[in-house]
Amino acid sequence: MPAEAAVRRFRERFARRPVGVSFAPGRVNIIGEHLDYCGLPVLPFALRQGLYLAFRPRSDDRVRCLTTLPGAGVADFRLAEDPPPGFGRYIHAAGAGLAAGGWLGRGPRRGFDGFDGFLEATLPAASGLSSSSALVVAAARALLAVNRDIERNEEDLRRLALDLAVAERGVAIQGGAMDQSIALGGRAGCALQLAFDPPAWTAVPVDPNRFAFLAVFTGSPADKGGAAGRIFDRRVEEARQALAGLEREIGPSGGYPGLLARHPAAALRRAVRSLPPPLARRATHILEEARRVGRAASALRRGDAEALGGLLDDSHESLRRDYEVSTEALDRLVRTARDRGALGARLTGAGLGGSAVVLTTPDRAAALLDSLRRDYAVAFPAVPSGPARILPAASPA
Repeated sequence: MPAEAAVRRFRERFARRPVGVSFAPGRVNIIGEHLDYCGLPVLPFALRQGLYLAFRPRSDDRVRCLTTLPGAGVADFRLAEDPPPGFGRYIHAAGAGLAAGGWLGRGPRRGFDGFDGFLEATLPAASGLSSSSALVVAAARALLAVNRDIERNEEDLRRLALDLAVAERGVAIQGGAMDQSIALGGRAGCALQLAFDPPAWTAVPVDPNRFAFLAVFTGSPADKGGAAGRIFDRRVEEARQALAGLEREIGPSGGYPGLLARHPAAALRRAVRSLPPPLARRATHILEEARRVGRAASALRRGDAEALGGLLDDSHESLRRDYEVSTEALDRLVRTARDRGALGARLTGAGLGGSAVVLTTPDRAAALLDSLRRDYAVAFPAVPSGPARILPAASPA
């Protein structure tokens, strides 16, 4: 068990027992890609797989964290200092987000306690399943715990997700708050329809008798620290430019949510045609994907797997053609899954490498998973699961 492994390795390294294990899940986004930073709803769910951070408080603001993750090394820094290189920058971002939001009553520059830690993972790094944001959330929960401030209601968690998203943008890509929100708010058996303007989390049950999801990693990492990250940030800027062009054409509307709420589809399509390429394609994806989110939530509620599969297929085509964030490896994986009987498939996460989410029916899931595992080393059932939490070090579960 990964929690037990984190506890054991913590004891081997630090010769003491940790006080707890901070778990944060990865996520699959069913639909709604590249929408959160536009202020538009998305439809992800938390995974069983995630990150396990065994921790013990220190009496200073230093963080020392080791891991068995390939190439990760050691994080050793003070919260009051600038972000360190490597995976430690995500732990530092957690402290910065807590400080900026006033969660601990006093910021790291005035000295709240750090921790010693050991990190284990059941998510492949750079797989598009939110391992980086899971680390931010796991570290934030650990920092709250060692500073004796952990119990939060849903309204607090929504605000915490936004603060952590802002802090993560300081060390990584300029994304939205989907990953942090689903890690903190995930619910077993449900997807969450996450809205950001204003913030709201709405549970959408996923009937296990009608829907089965698989997560499949292409094996090609989504390198957010390199070329993939630069392309992602360019898409964020293009989305802003497209919005500005649409509002020049159609009038100020309060961002993308206002455009969709105040203008009929035909008027928006006319406004999109006024944009230069590639901004017209970017806007086309954003506006059509936003509509697919609502339709997908409806399909889940009425148990219509065929309709949901078609929406996944449409989403992937839009991400490939209009948003240009798919890759040959992702397109090949999606085609393979469909050819072998999937109801639908699409890249999940930002694309530019990483993973796909595959939809099938429960009676076909095992056979399809076995088939895909012949070609892809990392493929597993994606089961809607619960949120980040602190596990006891004595008997982690």
